[in-house]
Amino acid sequence: MVELTVPYESRMEEAHAFKEGKYLDLTKLELKKDGYEAKVMPVEIDARGFVGSSAYGLLSKLSIGGNKRTKALRLLAETAENISRWIWSRRNERLLHKD
Repeated sequence: MVELTVPYESRMEEAHAFKEGKYLDLTKLELKKDGYEAKVMPVEIDARGFVGSSAYGLLSKLSIGGNKRTKALRLLAETAENISRWIWSRRNERLLHKD
């Protein structure tokens, strides 16, 4: 299971630990009881586009290496930064409201 988090840059380690613990009961108790094995892989890419080492590790485990991994990491960073910029630019808009 891959869980993507886009934390503020100073909370990368905290976000990783939180996501690992979030699914602990599900993976260790519920799924194992039903005969499944699951691994939780939290991935952090901060709001400014810094890609945590967890993303590198995920791509490695998926056998994505070399230039493909470099390109994927760059795309992940650019996407996180672009989405964060878009959210920030609309911070004063009411997206969900009832009239």
